[in-house]
Amino acid sequence: MNNDPSNVEISVNELKLLVNTLSKSVALSLKKRFAWLWLLAGLLIGVSVTLLIISLAWKKTDNISVTSETLLEKTDVVISDLQKINSNITKLTETVNALNEKTKTGNTPPPSSKIKPTESNEPQHIIQNNNYMVYLHYSDIKNKKLMENFAAFLEKNGFEVSGIQKVNYHKQDIRFFHDQDREGAFLLKKHLTGFIQSVKTIKENNIKIINLSRKYPGAQKGLLEVWVDF
Repeated sequence: MNNDPSNVEISVNELKLLVNTLSKSVALSLKKRFAWLWLLAGLLIGVSVTLLIISLAWKKTDNISVTSETLLEKTDVVISDLQKINSNITKLTETVNALNEKTKTGNTPPPSSKIKPTESNEPQHIIQNNNYMVYLHYSDIKNKKLMENFAAFLEKNGFEVSGIQKVNYHKQDIRFFHDQDREGAFLLKKHLTGFIQSVKTIKENNIKIINLSRKYPGAQKGLLEVWVDF
C-alpha cells in the first residue's frame, strides 16, 4: 500500500473534480428533463387548445348548416309565392286584354250615312253625334218645358246635353269653340231647324253659326252651345 501523502491529495482532488463533474452532469440532465417536460406540457396544452378550437368550429359549422337550411326553406317559400303572384298577374293581364277587346268591339260605331246639308257651305261628310256635348240657353221662362223637350230630342239623336240655362238673349245662334267642331255645329243647326219646324207655336228665325275658337281657345273640345229666343 502506498502511504505517500501526495498521492492521497491527488486522489482527493480527483474525487472533488469527479463530484463536481457528476453534479454538473446531474444538473444538466435535470435541466434537459425539465425542458422536455415543458415541451411535452406545451404540446399537450397546444393539442388541447387545438381540439377545443376544432370543436367550437364544428359547432359553428353545424349552426351555419342549420341556418343555411332554414334560409333555403324560406327561399323556396318565397319563390313559390312569387310564382303564384306571377300566375295571378298573367291571368289578370289576359282578363284585361279580353275586356279591352270586348270594349273595342262594343265601341265600334255603326256605318253612318252621309248627311245632306241644309246650306251650300255645310260639311258634306260623316259626323258622329255622340262626340258632341251641348249646352242649351233660352230667354223666356215660359219656354223652359220646350227646351227640356228639345234636350230630349237631341239626346234621342245621339247628342249629350250637359245643361239648360235661362239667359237674357234675343237672337238665335249656335256656337262652337274649336275648328274641328264646326261639323257638329252645322249638324246641330239642322236638328234645331227640324225641331222648330215641328213646333207650330215657334216662329222660325235665321240661325247663325258662330266660331269662338280665337276668343276661347281653352274651351273644352266637342262643346257646342245653343242660344235661342223663341
